Amino acid sequence: MIIFTVHSINAQEELSKSIEKIYDFTNAGELQLENKYGNIIINGWSQNKIKVSIDIVVNKKDKDDAEDLLARIKPSITTLDQSIIIFSNIEEKSDSFFSKVFNRVNPFDFDKGSIQIDYRISLPSNAEIQVTNKFGDIVINDWNGKLKTNLQHGDMWINNDIINANIEMKFGKLQTKSISYGKIALKNSEFDHQTSKNLRIISSGSTIMIDQVTDLEIYSSKDKITIENIEEIKGELKFSNIILENLRNEVDLIMDVADFKIKNILKPNANININQKSSELSINISDLNFDFSASLEQGLLRIPKTFKNIKNTVIDTKKRIREIKANYGIDSNKGAFHITGIKGVIILKEE
Repeated sequence: MIIFTVHSINAQEELSKSIEKIYDFTNAGELQLENKYGNIIINGWSQNKIKVSIDIVVNKKDKDDAEDLLARIKPSITTLDQSIIIFSNIEEKSDSFFSKVFNRVNPFDFDKGSIQIDYRISLPSNAEIQVTNKFGDIVINDWNGKLKTNLQHGDMWINNDIINANIEMKFGKLQTKSISYGKIALKNSEFDHQTSKNLRIISSGSTIMIDQVTDLEIYSSKDKITIENIEEIKGELKFSNIILENLRNEVDLIMDVADFKIKNILKPNANININQKSSELSINISDLNFDFSASLEQGLLRIPKTFKNIKNTVIDTKKRIREIKANYGIDSNKGAFHITGIKGVIILKEE
C-alpha cells in the first residue's frame, strides 16, 4: 500500500508518501535494514509476521523538483529464505553519461535536511536484527533478540533488556538498560548504560556512564568514564579519565597519560595489576589485605604509614629506577597489588 500527500509550507513544497508491507516472519528470521536521513522505530510483538511502515517526506522550493526527488526514493524490500532485507535506495537524477560523471562528485542533488525517511517495524520479539542508520535515531521496544547496529549522527534508545548486542556509534547518544553480553564501539559519543554481565568497549572521545557491570574489557582513548559498580576490569587507557565508585575483585590495566581513581574496593583480597606511563592513580585501600610490589622509573609513590615490611631497592640511580615491596592489612587471605611504569603519580590512601 502506497499513499501520496502534498503540502505547501513557507514557500517550500512538501510531498510525502507512505509504504506499508506485511510478510510472514518468525523468531528464527533476520531483519537487515540500511537507512539514511530518518528515524527507525522497532517494536517486538507476538505475531509470526513482520510489518514494515515507511514514511517519506521531501521538501523543495520547486514542486517539480520535489516530485522528482520523491519519485527517486525507492525503498527496496527483499525476502530471502528467513531474511528480510530493506535498503533505502535513492536513485540518481539522470542516467546520461555527463550526469553520471558529475554525480561521482555530487551523486545527489539534495541536502540531508530536505529528506526524511522514517521506518516503523513490528516483528517477533526474538528475531535477529542488523540495522545501519545515518542522520537519524533508532528506538527499540519490547524486543530481546540478537542485535547488531551501526549508527552515525543519531541517538539510540534500547528500552528493554536484551541478551546480545554489537553496537557501533559515531557522534550520538546511546542509552541502554540491560545487555547481558555486549560489544560497544564509540567515537565522540555518549553512552549511558544500566547493567551487563560481560561488556567490551572500544571508545574514543566519548563520555561513558555505567551503573553495573560484572566483567569489563575496555580500550579507551580520550574518554571520560564513570562506573558505579564493577567486579573486574581489564584493557588499556590512553589520555582517559576513569572513576570506579565500587570495585569488587580485580584490575588489570595498561595506562598512558590516564587519570584513574578507585573510591572503594569491596573484596578485602582484591588483585590490582597496573602498568602505567605518566598517569595519575588514586586508590582507596581501606580494609584491604595485600602484598604490594612496584617497579617504577621516576614519578611519585605515596603510601600510608600503616604499610609494613617496606623494602625500597634502587636499581638505577641515574634513571631513578626503584623496586618497592611491602605488606598491608592482615597476613592471611591476601590479595596482590602490582604497579609498574614510568613517571606518573601513584597515591594509595586510607579513607
